[in-house]
Amino acid sequence: MRIPLVTLGLLSASFSYDLSKSIAKDLPKSAIALKDKYSALSNSTIIDLKSLTANPKKYNFFTFRPNLEKLILSGEANTQHISILWYTIPNGSVGLHYHSMTESVYTISGSQTDAKGVYPTGSLYFNPPESGHKISNSTGFFILAYASPPDFKNIDKIKPYTPVQINTLDPDLENKYAFTNPKSGVKVYNIPLDPNGGMSSQIIKSTSLTSYGYSGNYLLVLKGSCNIDGRTFKKDMLIVAKTIKTESYKLRATKDQSCLALGLSF
Repeated sequence: MRIPLVTLGLLSASFSYDLSKSIAKDLPKSAIALKDKYSALSNSTIIDLKSLTANPKKYNFFTFRPNLEKLILSGEANTQHISILWYTIPNGSVGLHYHSMTESVYTISGSQTDAKGVYPTGSLYFNPPESGHKISNSTGFFILAYASPPDFKNIDKIKPYTPVQINTLDPDLENKYAFTNPKSGVKVYNIPLDPNGGMSSQIIKSTSLTSYGYSGNYLLVLKGSCNIDGRTFKKDMLIVAKTIKTESYKLRATKDQSCLALGLSF
């Protein structure tokens, strides 16, 4: 039996989009996972962080601690995972806890405080294995990545440590850190993390229209405009692999703007 070409076209189109129902209650456009078998975006969730911070109740946050909501983007609460934290009051806090593996925190908006310092909007910090801290005076939204979940029982295992801190809004970012040039028009800073911590991270600057391959669990556009797997993403767009398995993304600048992005991988 011959199937009309129009019917085939409709069948093909029906698989073009896959809405991430597990994250967005009302299927907001800011949380769409594109279905394209030729692109890592098919296995990723896309979050517009500006939309999320403006309308957080559209997403399936759950109460992680008093006055602290959490939205898991990939992984599970009791294993390594990527999530978004939302402190709902100005002086939000979390009790002292231990990290057996590396922890990463990026401040989307607001500020977070611990004994090592204050981390305002645009701050990125990594706590190494065998570190631990108590959070205080925190409010706003944060991207959190755990190579292993926090441990509130074994705080006696905490050892002295120094976090790796980066101000991603620093206008002198490219001169302050040792970027390498893996290819023409591309600069990469490999953030110095403990190799035993289960996590790696890069800051990628591209002025090239030729793609740079990045294998990781998330990409966050920090500045400018990035073409990722054929689609344009502007500042504050977050692309997260749906599972802990890394995805291979192709990143480049757009015709109008250069691209600055943060990549993180387990």
